[in-house]
Amino acid sequence: MAGCARGSARAVLAFLLAPALVALLVAPARGRGGRGHGDWGAAELLPPRENAALVARFVTNVCDWGALATISTQEGVRGRPFADVLSVSDGPPAKGSGVPYFYLSPMQQSVGNLKVSEAEMDVAKNSLFIRHPEMKTWPSSHNWFFAKLNITNIWVLDYFGGPKIVTPEEYYNATFQ
Repeated sequence: MAGCARGSARAVLAFLLAPALVALLVAPARGRGGRGHGDWGAAELLPPRENAALVARFVTNVCDWGALATISTQEGVRGRPFADVLSVSDGPPAKGSGVPYFYLSPMQQSVGNLKVSEAEMDVAKNSLFIRHPEMKTWPSSHNWFFAKLNITNIWVLDYFGGPKIVTPEEYYNATFQ
């Protein structure tokens, strides 16, 4: 009997929390608002979930932050995996290039060999500063530099059924504008 009551309580809790969870998952895609981000109405741009390349491009463009995971090269934890949350931008909202750019400091543990070419410096700067205007005032003593992620493989884990493999070619050919 106690097991049945516990199961019913879980079902009621799940029923009550489901709308809140859905709201949390969808809210970032409804538009950014505030702090120079505008309100670009991304809800109209939601891609069909069957198109994994389009989902990957959408997520890259709509997210202001992401996690970069790597293997540590630091003494004491060398060889151990860790992740760092970083500001990221692929360009203006709803007009991104798909190339994830970062504004990093050598003081961060995860930066390793990341850098951006001189030819892409202005693109990276514009991509990041349009989405993260506060970066313009970050202290120069941190030796900030621009970096980009060279995409070699993509796994899109959305909904159910395990990851979907997306090639870089499929990713860059997908457009949601």
